[in-house]
Amino acid sequence: MQFEQEWINGGVSLGAAAGWIADEIRLVTELGFALAEQGRNHEAITIFEGLIALAPATTYFDVALGALWLRENNPAKALPHLNAALAADPNDIPSRVNRGEVFLRLENYEAAMKDLKFALRKREKIRTNNLLEQCFTRAHALLFTADRLSKSP
Repeated sequence: MQFEQEWINGGVSLGAAAGWIADEIRLVTELGFALAEQGRNHEAITIFEGLIALAPATTYFDVALGALWLRENNPAKALPHLNAALAADPNDIPSRVNRGEVFLRLENYEAAMKDLKFALRKREKIRTNNLLEQCFTRAHALLFTADRLSKSP
């Protein structure tokens, strides 16, 4: 009863109030990730939306939802999640590139180019892996598109 009252008062997350332990949240997170890998985006979205309700301080859930809503061609729903992810970690390259693509789809070319250029400037300062190289390649292509669209009549 103590956790429930703390949750009502805003002192703990719903997950803590409901008695969820870290391993349970991790297992559900893995399920959401597996569903996303299989292209079962709507099911994965449902999982991650539930996880945000349980553990709202976990930035990964916003990262996942931003990417999933982008995949579903719903940039308006992706944007608040990517904004939240970048508020927690402004240097997260995949989220920065995803938000750049969201801005591009929303025809906010200036904001798109700002995010994409930021991501590409980070390339020289960090060790990359295959995932980051894919992000940088995508950022280049998106930046080229945003630049061309921003100059069209």
